[in-house]
Amino acid sequence: MSGSFPILTLSLNTFIRYYSVDHSKLIGEVSRRMQQSGGYDFYRLLSEAIKAKIRGATDDEIRFILGGTSNPSEASYNKAAYDMFMSKYGKKRGLTDFEKKGKVKLCDGELVIVVSPQFAIDDSSGFSVFNVWAAQNPKLDRARAGVGVYLMQQAFQKTAPNYDYKMFDAVDGKTYSAVNNTIPQAIQNVARTVVDLAKSA
Repeated sequence: MSGSFPILTLSLNTFIRYYSVDHSKLIGEVSRRMQQSGGYDFYRLLSEAIKAKIRGATDDEIRFILGGTSNPSEASYNKAAYDMFMSKYGKKRGLTDFEKKGKVKLCDGELVIVVSPQFAIDDSSGFSVFNVWAAQNPKLDRARAGVGVYLMQQAFQKTAPNYDYKMFDAVDGKTYSAVNNTIPQAIQNVARTVVDLAKSA
């Protein structure tokens, strides 16, 4: 039956992290998540800085945004990720904010993935939408990035089906856009495991 009440709502990057860890670590992650009211968003300041840059903020304003955390390691990761974004895409023509948010319901709606890409590039080759990955661990590889690309495509298949969806790894500067045909089944399997763990947590 469709339309169950969501047990858990995760960001796209959190789901990719869950997809990447081994089962014993996943048990701990989901259990911790069920005891908190929503997870901590490590990407909020980085996303705000990227969007502010696109809207024309000064370097000082960007530095102020990136420094808006009391965690020194988070601040340095965010700054490194922002610098990587700038060196790769910050000067591109057609760089634009991406305002849409999407959702993907898995396991009959018991698990909801929220997808909110940070930026887009509108140029002669088309309209490309980027979700930023800034975590050092787990490292983004082709398979994990494919999970992100596939879920972005699903999230916007009704509202923006003709865009190119990409994962930008702001740690090593790579961009991924491929989805292999085993990914939808792999996502369903991980989603089912996450839901089962959430129910027993």
